[in-house]
Amino acid sequence: MVEEVVLDEVEGDYLFKVLRGSAVWRGLTVQFEGVVYQSVGGPNVGVSVPEEEVERLLGMGFTREDVAGLEQRLQVKILNGEVRVGEG
Repeated sequence: MVEEVVLDEVEGDYLFKVLRGSAVWRGLTVQFEGVVYQSVGGPNVGVSVPEEEVERLLGMGFTREDVAGLEQRLQVKILNGEVRVGEG
């Protein structure tokens, strides 16, 4: 479960935005990066957890499948606007 998503940086224009932020997931703060871009069918979101964060999570006993599930949940939350814009 993702408890909170905070966007610290949003750069770009109407058609393409680059995101950086953090999420509280299973009680841990996890950094992520992503893009939002417009297409014929509406907006699309792609999110990834940087490899350094993935390695940290793997060291804590999580799997790559857990991380992939986190990335998928982050994409849905961002697409649905379930985020807070940070002060960064």
